[in-house]
Amino acid sequence: MNTMKHIRHIQILALLLLSISVNVLSQDCEYHHKEGDCRYDLQKSHKIYSQSKSISLSPLDTIELNMVFYGQKDYILSFCTHKKMYPIHFVLIDQQTKQVLYDNEEDKYLESLGLGFDVTKSLIIRVDVLARESSEEEIKGNIGCLGLLIQYKNYSKKKVQLQM
Repeated sequence: MNTMKHIRHIQILALLLLSISVNVLSQDCEYHHKEGDCRYDLQKSHKIYSQSKSISLSPLDTIELNMVFYGQKDYILSFCTHKKMYPIHFVLIDQQTKQVLYDNEEDKYLESLGLGFDVTKSLIIRVDVLARESSEEEIKGNIGCLGLLIQYKNYSKKKVQLQM
């Protein structure tokens, strides 16, 4: 009986250790948009948008983020990743029309973009990392953090009046 009790304790302990290590690994990227290179783009006049996010991404992956941008606001989108994962390629797509609104490839993979909408707009943000500084072996085994820091501020009253 005593042996069974010890085995049960060992099983529970192993399960706890496994869940802790998985949580530690998965949280590694959780705040990359606040701690990575994105933080250099922080603007005092803007607030951090709650849809900012960080994820784990391989150079072999492409992700699509569905986001809502409210009207009458100016936004700054800043992308950041690990040194060997640059450049970051992103495309903004209108969710309703599927029209490409912006592709940073045309601007030599610009990492930060300012934009604003008069009316609320739903966008798909398609992102992949090109990892041009990595070897083929590094690309196959490399998973890094990708951060998207989104900042916003309301249009000034003067700007709103000019648009009417």
